[in-house]
Amino acid sequence: MLDDGVVDGVRLLPAGWSREAGSAKSLRDGTKLPYGYMWWIPQSDAAARDHAYVAEGIHGQFVYINPAARVVIVVWSALPKPTGGGVFDDMIVFDAIVEALR
Repeated sequence: MLDDGVVDGVRLLPAGWSREAGSAKSLRDGTKLPYGYMWWIPQSDAAARDHAYVAEGIHGQFVYINPAARVVIVVWSALPKPTGGGVFDDMIVFDAIVEALR
């Protein structure tokens, strides 16, 4: 996903598909959704600036991709509750990690 579907010089996904999949979509009435093709769009200014997107599992698993900063963050969790069991906002932590790596 980070390299637009190219791995070791071989294209595995159609050109531009990663960006399309990780971008917000709209309903027929024009309502914007923070969701792409199975990817969520983080709502922070930093994530929007970098066109970041994230896959989220119900027990705290994440695959966060920030193409502009060339950062991928993977979180393997097993929270006891399917949702709402986290102690902090993971997206704030992801933004802080990206900024620290710049």
